[in-house]
Amino acid sequence: MKHTLLLPLAVLLFAGVNDAAETPAARPLLSRTDLPALKRLDRTQVFATLDSFDEQGLSEEEFIRRALDLLDARRVPGFAEARAAGDAPKALNAVVRACRGDRVTPRKSRVSAASRAVADDALENRFSFYGEKHQLPASVDWNFNPGTAHWGHDLNRFSYLGSLTQSYLATGDARYSRKALALILDWIAKNDVDQCFRGTRYAFGSYLNNAIHCAAWSDCVKTLLAAGQVTPIELLRVLKSLHDQLAYLEIGTNGHAGNWPTIGCQGILSTLVALPVLRDTDRFADYCARTMTSQIAEQVLPDGAQDELTPHYHRVVVGNLLSVMRSLRALGRDLDPPTVQTLRKMIHYQQQTTMPDGSKQAAFNDSDPASAGNLRPALAELGLKDFLSPPERLGPECFPYAGVAFLRQHQDRGDLYLAFDAGPYGRSHQHEDRLGFWLFAFGRNLMVDPGRHLYDHSARSFYDYLKSATAHSTIKIDAENQHSAGRRDTWIAKKPLDLSWRARDGEVRASGVYDLGYGKDNRIAVVHRREIVFVKERCWVVFDAVEGAGDHLIESRFQFAPGTLRLANGTACTAYADANLLLKAAPTAPFTDVHVECGQENPRGGWYSDSYGKIEPAPALSQTLRTRLPWRAATLLFPYKGTTTPEVTFSFDGRRAEIQHPDTGRLLIECSLP
Repeated sequence: MKHTLLLPLAVLLFAGVNDAAETPAARPLLSRTDLPALKRLDRTQVFATLDSFDEQGLSEEEFIRRALDLLDARRVPGFAEARAAGDAPKALNAVVRACRGDRVTPRKSRVSAASRAVADDALENRFSFYGEKHQLPASVDWNFNPGTAHWGHDLNRFSYLGSLTQSYLATGDARYSRKALALILDWIAKNDVDQCFRGTRYAFGSYLNNAIHCAAWSDCVKTLLAAGQVTPIELLRVLKSLHDQLAYLEIGTNGHAGNWPTIGCQGILSTLVALPVLRDTDRFADYCARTMTSQIAEQVLPDGAQDELTPHYHRVVVGNLLSVMRSLRALGRDLDPPTVQTLRKMIHYQQQTTMPDGSKQAAFNDSDPASAGNLRPALAELGLKDFLSPPERLGPECFPYAGVAFLRQHQDRGDLYLAFDAGPYGRSHQHEDRLGFWLFAFGRNLMVDPGRHLYDHSARSFYDYLKSATAHSTIKIDAENQHSAGRRDTWIAKKPLDLSWRARDGEVRASGVYDLGYGKDNRIAVVHRREIVFVKERCWVVFDAVEGAGDHLIESRFQFAPGTLRLANGTACTAYADANLLLKAAPTAPFTDVHVECGQENPRGGWYSDSYGKIEPAPALSQTLRTRLPWRAATLLFPYKGTTTPEVTFSFDGRRAEIQHPDTGRLLIECSLP
């Protein structure tokens, strides 16, 4: 043995070298902690680890014999008899029938023009992801990327198979079905699973790619089998690759955290249900059931929020749970009761982070606002319609571990809504956005969290800007951003946060604090406290207190939705045709500069990303002064219907704000900040 360090692992691996008669449970369960050793395995050891075989140099006859060992005779009627008789063609046909199931040749169906265009491009090896199209050569290099950082990952996720399949079903043109199979087989031929632990740039560079494309492959193959478009040997080569990749996913997901392992388990189970013939189906399914239980227990906080604290990825995990539940039921299993009850809480949190009209989702951290989703069909399919909270339960609420407060009307009474993010940084997908918020009123998103744009740091990408406090409705100090990233110990709440939550006497209020320091080294020891009060279900008052020693430059920023923002007489007003927002600031020391940034470059300011790959100008209000601390301000956020700016007066004496308007009369709002 060349590497004595690997001896204990190698002994375990070779104890289970591809013996079809061996009980799968006897195989040692490896995890990500074993990856350093796994990366040093030789080719023979890699395939032994995956309970598979190396097909390199095998004749087709020998490949068929060895690949059939990876299948479960109990799941393939007629398979055992055909193998006992030495009739490989008959065994292969039995596998085809078992994978095809009860499906008959699909009916012709319509295909959208957009989907047909994706399929036509794929015929010519042209692929487009999030509006970025590139022409690849006749021979695809699956680890080559001509575009932005994520483009190569998307190529390996095979989303275009759906368009190719639908175009075949709609037209009967076999170019589409054959191209779909050709792309799958080309990936298999060019991406040796021997590299799975060492990794490659994209093919084995992120196990999400494998999890996602395994599900896409199996769905495509299942459909095309029913149409007679897949030969038995093609099916067997796909099944062999799927087996090996699922075995790799079983190791790669084990011991990981965040939304990734839930995607991995979802991909494994979707594959097993679509093509239910693999020898290790029970082992894989049991692993996924155990892993989802442990993952949800670990990564979902007691208040029901997933610990990345990103509504978008919270929604992803909810979707994965629903898909896993569907697949487990098809395999004779189900999620355990505690996980199901956690799912109910997660669904409620997802509903609370979704705008009253369903148009957007509060985009805290790495989120796509436009991807709000609709849970109702999936829940109805699973018999879980009662998991949806009714409108009267969607109202003022505090989630103390997530650090998110909803200062809103009950949804059955109106749609005035503000989501306040006073929570920690989160496990991953973080933005420097503490004390920011999203505001919706009268059918319109008025103040927003800005989204993420792209996952890279190229000149084209706005990601670094959108992650910064500059892009959010919060405060900067001495031209520096928040830097929660520098305080890893604070990223996930170990106990409920005190948000001073109160909902009574015609007021809903919550407060939070950012006290981790500003600048890349966290050395600017200034503390920002913010309290938001929802007043008489009509408007909001934002109280800010900035504490510290000496003089500092304070910049108070508010990020609006795309549109026009007008400044006049100390107020800022949006200019939509249907509903608008008036913002009026009352600081204890006046701002010396007030301006709007919209689509600004060098430095960037005033941008919004509604969905991945999309970026557009959106006005950001910047209000700045240099002053000796402490400093306080109150800001009125007054939504209204129509285009006539309301006559409202607003003042603040450092402890109490006063509002006068015909809707509210004279109101005095106490600031509870220390």
